[in-house]
Amino acid sequence: MSKVKSKPNTKKMIILMSLGLLIPVFLVSMAFLAVNSDAKNQEKYKQQQAEMIEKIKAKETAKKAKADEDIAAEADQAVSEVLATQKAQGF
Repeated sequence: MSKVKSKPNTKKMIILMSLGLLIPVFLVSMAFLAVNSDAKNQEKYKQQQAEMIEKIKAKETAKKAKADEDIAAEADQAVSEVLATQKAQGF
C-alpha cells in the first residue's frame, strides 16, 4: 500500500494566489474611489446649498423692500387724500 503523492499543479496555485491578492487590492481601491467621490459630492452639495440660501435671502430682501415701498406709497396716498379733504373743507 504505497501512496503516490501527486505533485500540486503550480499553474492553479499561482492563479489562486494572484486572485487572493487582487481581490483585496480591488476592494480597497474601490473603497478609496468611493470616499473621494463622496467628498467631491459633499463639496458640491455645500456649494449648491450656499447658493440656494443666497438666492432665498435675495428674494426675501427684494420682497421686504417691495412691501416697504408699497406701505410708503399707501401712506403717501393717504396723506394726499387727507390734505385734499382739508383743502376742500377750507382748513
